[in-house]
Amino acid sequence: MKKKVIAYLHTHWDREWYREFEIFRLRLIKVFDNVLNLLENGKIPCFYFDGQTSALEDYLEINPEKETLVRKLIKQKKLFIGPCYTLVDEFLTDGNCFRKNLEIGLKYSKSLGCEDILGYFADTFGHIQNVPLIFKEFGINKAVVWRGCTEEIPSEFLFNGVKTVNLIRGYFNDIFSAKISTDEKVEFLEKHLDKIAQKSSDVLLMPIGADHLDIESDIAEQIKEVNKYLKDYEIELSSPFKYFELVKNNFKFEWNNELRDNSTTFILPGCYSARINLKQDNSKCSYMLDLANKFQIFAQKKYKKTIYDNVIEYAYKLLLLNLEHDG
Repeated sequence: MKKKVIAYLHTHWDREWYREFEIFRLRLIKVFDNVLNLLENGKIPCFYFDGQTSALEDYLEINPEKETLVRKLIKQKKLFIGPCYTLVDEFLTDGNCFRKNLEIGLKYSKSLGCEDILGYFADTFGHIQNVPLIFKEFGINKAVVWRGCTEEIPSEFLFNGVKTVNLIRGYFNDIFSAKISTDEKVEFLEKHLDKIAQKSSDVLLMPIGADHLDIESDIAEQIKEVNKYLKDYEIELSSPFKYFELVKNNFKFEWNNELRDNSTTFILPGCYSARINLKQDNSKCSYMLDLANKFQIFAQKKYKKTIYDNVIEYAYKLLLLNLEHDG
């Protein structure tokens, strides 16, 4: 009997990395225009937008007329966004900024109608043991991680009490974009899925996407074709939420420490001690904003003053944009 493979479509979006922010935004417009078109015309069932809302804001700032369509697709559970405002590397930020990041991202996600929330940290460089506890504060009970996991951690595990999926082979799989034959794609997929299967149950999770990658317009047809030849697996295009439902009773392995293993998936620990002056400035900004935020909460309760609410959130957003993973 073939094992079921839940495959979800995504693109990992660094707002700035090896090119400038605006160059990447031009690429984002092209990629997300195509995604919206495929979703609207039923060519793909759903799309996961990388766990951060800042990229969606970047898109809608240029194409505000697409917000109605975005809202419609979110309501139809075809487009999933959030929970964070920006993706951050947990060892390079602090608890206050992390909480504010979730608060801003969730507020925006819910304002667009998103109800399905996942702690999605597929490419961040390791994970602090308190992150699941912060997830719980915000009502998030599911998460996805990759980097930092040790060899002993299976596909499904409890990370400090939160049901968490370990992406055994990472988030990048762009084989369907490669200009190679179906036989070559089948051969690659079988090797890839065999490695995932070693740490999975009868249901596997496979991301389809990569850094700044577009979705192939014929992806559904490609999957239908490779399914004819896969010996031990059958791929179904769906969402991570479908996978969590199918494996809901498999979360028995417990891990209550940091996820900081660097042996198989690089977490770049050397960057922790780089650019100390910037890290010091960041700590000062975070401390001052936390004081301002606490004072504003006091003013709201004591004097019903909300005049600086938007100012403080705006300042936090500027800080978070400078804390971005791969920024």
